[in-house]
Amino acid sequence: MADSSNFPDVLFFIPDIGGFTKFISETEITHSQHIIRELLELLVDSNEIGLEVSEFEGDAVLFFCTTPPTLEELLGQAKKMFLNFHLHLKEKEKGRMCQCGACARMHQLTLKFIAHSGPASTMDIKGHSKFIGKSVIVAHRLLKNTVPAAEYLLVTQETLERLNSRQAPPISFESGSCRYDEIGEVPYRHHSMACYLDELQA
Repeated sequence: MADSSNFPDVLFFIPDIGGFTKFISETEITHSQHIIRELLELLVDSNEIGLEVSEFEGDAVLFFCTTPPTLEELLGQAKKMFLNFHLHLKEKEKGRMCQCGACARMHQLTLKFIAHSGPASTMDIKGHSKFIGKSVIVAHRLLKNTVPAAEYLLVTQETLERLNSRQAPPISFESGSCRYDEIGEVPYRHHSMACYLDELQA
């Protein structure tokens, strides 16, 4: 992002590492920071659909793009990041020699994805451009939701319709919604990522 700008349609895509707070607060800080940094870098390196990084948020990456992909491309991107994330943890665990709490518990980390699109603006603060507006707020609020799973792709209903306008919603996406103060009801569809873990066994 360069100067302050207004965008009519921005897709916000947030891969979020679950178990982060407990992992960081209850394990050796040096090793836990190293593990989280590797995972965040891996998520960025797994980007195949032209997403741009807006900012790193501790346990998550705020990606965005102004030319939204198709739903199929977005699901493929989430799957790529998800498998790379768990493959990395699996390989680290297999070769682990360190017995510290961080290294012993890294396999408990999980990954979920939030996708929401809408108009947004950027605001320049000391040379750094930051997104502002309702759309980016909704995307972040959705990190707290009622999906009964730890690992999933959540796409808001309006975003799913934009990305998949000519087709019916995929059967594998289940319906849900959450109500947030000052925002109201936000309907969404969610897709479990757990089914892809079997591919790591191949």
